[in-house]
Amino acid sequence: MTFSAFLAAWRFEWRLLRRDAAAWAVLAAIATMSALAFFDGAERVAAQKAAIEDARRDETLRLDSLRKALADLDAGRVKGETPPYRDPRNAAFVGGGSAAAVAALEPTPLAIVATGQSDLFPAALKVTSGTKDSFLFADEIENPAHLASGSIDLAFVLVFVFPLTILALCFDLSAGEREKGTLALTLASAESPTAVLLGKLAARAGLPISAMIAATCAGVYLLRGAEPLGSGAFALLIAAILAYGAFWALLAAVVDSFGKSSAYNALALIAVWAGVTMIAPAAVNTLADALYPAPSRSEMTLAARAATTDADRERDAALARYAEEHPDAAAAEMKLGDAKERTIRRLAVLETANARVEEVMARHEAQLARQRALADQLSFLSPALLMYRSVADIAGSGDRRYAEFSARLDDFHKRWRDFFWSRAHAGQSLTQADYAALPRFAASADAASASDGVASALAAGVGLPALLLAVLAWRRLRRCEAA
Repeated sequence: MTFSAFLAAWRFEWRLLRRDAAAWAVLAAIATMSALAFFDGAERVAAQKAAIEDARRDETLRLDSLRKALADLDAGRVKGETPPYRDPRNAAFVGGGSAAAVAALEPTPLAIVATGQSDLFPAALKVTSGTKDSFLFADEIENPAHLASGSIDLAFVLVFVFPLTILALCFDLSAGEREKGTLALTLASAESPTAVLLGKLAARAGLPISAMIAATCAGVYLLRGAEPLGSGAFALLIAAILAYGAFWALLAAVVDSFGKSSAYNALALIAVWAGVTMIAPAAVNTLADALYPAPSRSEMTLAARAATTDADRERDAALARYAEEHPDAAAAEMKLGDAKERTIRRLAVLETANARVEEVMARHEAQLARQRALADQLSFLSPALLMYRSVADIAGSGDRRYAEFSARLDDFHKRWRDFFWSRAHAGQSLTQADYAALPRFAASADAASASDGVASALAAGVGLPALLLAVLAWRRLRRCEAA
């Protein structure tokens, strides 16, 4: 194969594409779908940032109100008895709600590229000293009607639409000329028939791949500026587009090399596209769910809240028995309003409920972790599934970053709970110094840590299949040339 023959074939095919309506339709499809995807992504990220800002503004107002109320109490400007649940000095009640800390997962600069898990988890959580379900499931997920209809993000365009644009131009790489009777003349007059076919493939596949890269660069630049374009995550995204595009282009070349008709090639490639992009991912998820079944989020929520309810009922039953066995003491407590005693009992209930809730959620999260691990292992069977997971991780909205966020959230919840429970058990009243020393949730890491391992996964799950297809296509084209 000579490079001059390859270049000549590429130039000639490029001139033909400029006059081909299908090529312009491909460009229009990529431009339109990418624009819609970036618009949807920008709207989603803006909503996440607004939710985080609102939560932090509310946190500031609540803390300022508590500090002011504490200052009024210390100065003696408050007359009468303050109820425990309104007392800014009561650690059990303040930590359980009124001083709730905001834990937020900030969108990354490339968050506009993929929705990932961001539509299933709130952008900001109000962490309290209560059980995890009291703040994890306090907010509803995104509108179910929106989830049912789905959202268009660039990851969707890359995984589903992008391959179709490549197949639309490459399915009749040589079949069209063969059916017209001009292929034999073209190959006979060429110095290297293989170079001619590869030049045609490079021109046809290069158009949608270049258009997809250009659309991605333009969308990120217009919405996020030039800074993300120089990041390692963006370079990894471009490499993923190149590898995924090469996979589909080489697949089309292999199918075309069997010498079948254009209609046969189109049907075969659509069947492979459906299997790779829809059937294989569904089979992987179904198998993971069958081997490691886990209750749905609603079932886990109900189970966690049932554990809390059971603890409350046991508390009520214990108080009823206490009142029955010690009527005089119970009446005196009710009369005197022993706030310390009530606080201690509340803490006992919270500790019992917390242990039960964490047991329920630990079982659920362990099953989900097994599901994810199996799905990650099997995702190499479907380049489309691996591509989507990789793009989501690059965008900072994949499973890895949310798992890291969940681990940091658990650690912060324990620190927050210990901060208030230790003071409540010791009977200490909160002071201005305590408010100044409240634990704070550390700023979330960017997508860099979440994208660790994505390059190797893409190389093994997309690059390696593309390389194998390249070798197969080369051998078949050489065989056709020899024949």
